[in-house]
Amino acid sequence: RASGVAVMGCCLSKQTTDTSQNVARNASQREIAWKTTGIVGLRDARLTSLPAKIFSADVAPKCRNVDASNNKIASLPPSIGTLVNLQRLTLTANALTTLPDELAQCVNLRVLVLDRNAISRVPDCVLASLTKLQTLSLAHNKLAAMPSVASLAKLEKLTVAGNSLTSLPDGAGRCAMLEELDAGDNPVDVIDASLGALTRLRVLNVERTRVSAVPPEVFKGCVSLVTMSLHGCPVDADAIEETDGFAEYAARVRDKHGKKIHGGAMVGSRGLDDGVDRATGGRNIAPHR
Repeated sequence: RASGVAVMGCCLSKQTTDTSQNVARNASQREIAWKTTGIVGLRDARLTSLPAKIFSADVAPKCRNVDASNNKIASLPPSIGTLVNLQRLTLTANALTTLPDELAQCVNLRVLVLDRNAISRVPDCVLASLTKLQTLSLAHNKLAAMPSVASLAKLEKLTVAGNSLTSLPDGAGRCAMLEELDAGDNPVDVIDASLGALTRLRVLNVERTRVSAVPPEVFKGCVSLVTMSLHGCPVDADAIEETDGFAEYAARVRDKHGKKIHGGAMVGSRGLDDGVDRATGGRNIAPHR
């Protein structure tokens, strides 16, 4: 019986050793993959912080793409600044409340996606430094204000929907490459006339905001605009249609979709839809369904 216990003890010890070796082996293989591919995939990994190994001298310069979405990461360490060759950072659905100034050192970032966190502050220096950004997405956070995005000359897609912003991001009208701007579900009350300078802008979404009018500069200057949504906004459809430049916008919608325009509204499978909600009488705006 004593021998049996000893054997059992040896077996248990061996199992523990084997498990430890497997964990170490898997970690080593993972780190080799990070260095070989430059892709760090950590989605749904139950993390509360990014692994320190990412920021080591042998891994950090290799990182091109980090995705740690669907975790419980509450903060980013100052060492995030060591990822100087990082091009894509995706941290959707975590617990971030702010961003470190050191993120500004990731000057090669093209894509930064931070949706569904609790971010209430973005340091000015971060957006001032990340001049290569093409996509910036901060949807469904707790932002009441944002620093200027004027320095983001290569920005193509800007998403700030579902925050507490009372105005569109300052400097958006200077992002000459911008094609999509989504600021829906914010208490924004004005569309800045400066957006009329965005000749590449194709999509403008301000659904469920307090916007009550569209500046003629937007209809006339945004010559690529074919999708604009004002659903859930306190606008008057007739007033929108009478705005200088609306006819040109409606013509672009018609050309894009190849559908008939009746009274300035596109007829689609769901009925009248040119981006505004219409009451039965055709004058006031009804809640969109």
